[in-house]
Amino acid sequence: MVIRRRTVRFVLFARAGLRSLRILIGCVAPALWSLGGCASWHAADADREVHAVLAEYEQRELGNRAEQIRQPTQAPETPTSGPSSEASTQLAVSTDDNSEPNGAVDAVEPLLINLPAALLTAFTSSRDYIDRKEALYLSGLGFTLTRYNFGPILNSTISYLWDDQVNASGGDSLSATLGGRQILPTGGNLSISGTVTGSRGDDPDLFTPPDPAEYSYSSTLQLNLRQPLLRGFGYAISHEALTQGQRNLIYALRSFELFRQDFCIRVTDAFYRLVSQKKQLANDEQNYEDALFDREKTEALRQVDRVREDDVFLARRREIEAEDALLVARTNYDLAVDDFKILLGLPTSTEIEIPDREPDFQPVRIESRSAVEVSLHNRLDLHTLRDRVEDAERQVRIARNRLLPDLDLDVGWSLNNIPSKPYDPTPERWSASVGATLEAPLDRKAERNAYRSSLIGLQQARRDVERNTDEIERDILDQLRQLRQVEKRIILQRDQIVQEQKAVEVMNIRRESGDVNTRDLLDARRGLTNAQNALINLKVQHYVARLRLQRNLGILFIDEEGQWRE
Repeated sequence: MVIRRRTVRFVLFARAGLRSLRILIGCVAPALWSLGGCASWHAADADREVHAVLAEYEQRELGNRAEQIRQPTQAPETPTSGPSSEASTQLAVSTDDNSEPNGAVDAVEPLLINLPAALLTAFTSSRDYIDRKEALYLSGLGFTLTRYNFGPILNSTISYLWDDQVNASGGDSLSATLGGRQILPTGGNLSISGTVTGSRGDDPDLFTPPDPAEYSYSSTLQLNLRQPLLRGFGYAISHEALTQGQRNLIYALRSFELFRQDFCIRVTDAFYRLVSQKKQLANDEQNYEDALFDREKTEALRQVDRVREDDVFLARRREIEAEDALLVARTNYDLAVDDFKILLGLPTSTEIEIPDREPDFQPVRIESRSAVEVSLHNRLDLHTLRDRVEDAERQVRIARNRLLPDLDLDVGWSLNNIPSKPYDPTPERWSASVGATLEAPLDRKAERNAYRSSLIGLQQARRDVERNTDEIERDILDQLRQLRQVEKRIILQRDQIVQEQKAVEVMNIRRESGDVNTRDLLDARRGLTNAQNALINLKVQHYVARLRLQRNLGILFIDEEGQWRE
């Protein structure tokens, strides 16, 4: 059994006197400094205890999660669901963004931020992530106090009193008390205390050693037990705060784990959207260069009277439109880069470089009904909702117990010294008492309302589980449908790009031969640029949606560096 310490309180009652002041400075002040003055020790002690508690409950709740989850059944591959050259029968996500090792970002200008480096930086320095870690720490800190209150608690008091009177003898006294209390598993409260007091009736000279015969002593040892027999009886009633504190800590750990998964997806989404914007910016730059080339070529052809004046106007208009789109794209990209730096916790003055590699495209092959069953078994948030139903059931039992009458058993035992021997502080005379108190439950309106409220709370908790179960099933099926839709759109968009490239080549040849005008060529180039940008967006959308599906299936695991694995 671990005995917890409480700060010793020193109570000093003094009116005057050089001798009393010397006692205070020589004895009490060093103790006060050693016990209460070292604030850094208390902070370090709190950190050690909280980190140990969080590690214990994280291991208990999430340590073997990988062995407890279920995996979805892979659906057979169909020719219409994706290209065979890039199809994959596994729901896997590759974190190898380029050839760089997965590690910390080097302090080199500019910083090359690939996806592993971005995740590591975000999980190290992001303000949002640090805030959530501190919130989890505060949850653990609060639980340590709750657990402390249900352990043996010691308290002690040392008091000294010196007094003097005009035309009368003064005196001084010194008293020390040591006690403790413990909440029992049966709901009772056991307390024990001992007090020793020594007093003296006169005040001799300061430099004269005191005579022990001048002191008189008294001592008391008391033991008290108050045990509820009806209302408040039992571990479930008396230790509800401890039980709920443990469960709240588990809920906080689950919530933080889900936040880590969502935060990883959020950083990945922001990273690849930045890659997408960079790709689109490159397409817009190429589009502007093409427009500039077309305008110069059209003006040259106009000088030899091979095109009309309208074609020159169209080419100049397209150049202006392409330059305007390029300016907007550059501004939006710079803003997105600054937002990404803030998300990672980097100063906005830091120069970073984003590689322009697109995310891998791996079609998802999961059987729908299996995905729903896996999600209902693995989801941490659904586990919490089910546990809250148990909390509500426990609250109903507690509220029902509070409707009972108060019947308490009081047991007291004390040991005192004999007054006829004031010079001997040894306690020798004992006394004991046993009593019972019954309070008739004539007024239970508040308890009645609390009981009815607990019943309603239980029904609400059960409905929350039912509603979230239905919503999870709907979301999983919808996510699978959306993923398949995006996969088909990616295939169509690739074909569209091939067609647009051919259209540009054909229009360019036909324009030189005079079969079509400049407008047709400009429209073909614009169509190619739009198709290329759309393909990049679809790939990013599919990649992030696949990650979210893993998260919602409960099969996404994030390590300390922010990297994920199945």
